[in-house]
Amino acid sequence: KVAKHFAAAGYPVLTDSEATAQVLADGGVSGVKVIKFDYDNRRTLRDAVFDSNIDLVVNLAKLRPSDKANSNYAMRRMAVDFGIPLVNDQRCAEMLVDALEALPQGTATALYGSQELNIETPVDVKSWQQYLDMRK
Repeated sequence: KVAKHFAAAGYPVLTDSEATAQVLADGGVSGVKVIKFDYDNRRTLRDAVFDSNIDLVVNLAKLRPSDKANSNYAMRRMAVDFGIPLVNDQRCAEMLVDALEALPQGTATALYGSQELNIETPVDVKSWQQYLDMRK
């Protein structure tokens, strides 16, 4: 459900393994790109992450990694180290997709590929001082 949503919205779906790409393809997600990350070399890892324009990491491993050499641990750690938003819980990932689908059309779209930038703030945004004044 998660990968299908982002693929349908025009975002590229990337993975670091052929097995995951096959599972996604079997689930109806087309155009999955496999990128090999060198988790041991921070410089090449950083370059690969930024060259791939990764804006969100969704890593839904079934089991807790047994050690730091595990690719799921390495991917999650990479997201944290580079300040990339990370979703690592299946229920949270599905709730994120449900929330994005529930937004009124044009409320929050991203500038990517052929998508048009049209961002409206769904709630009134107040300055920090206005917030503090409300609490008095």
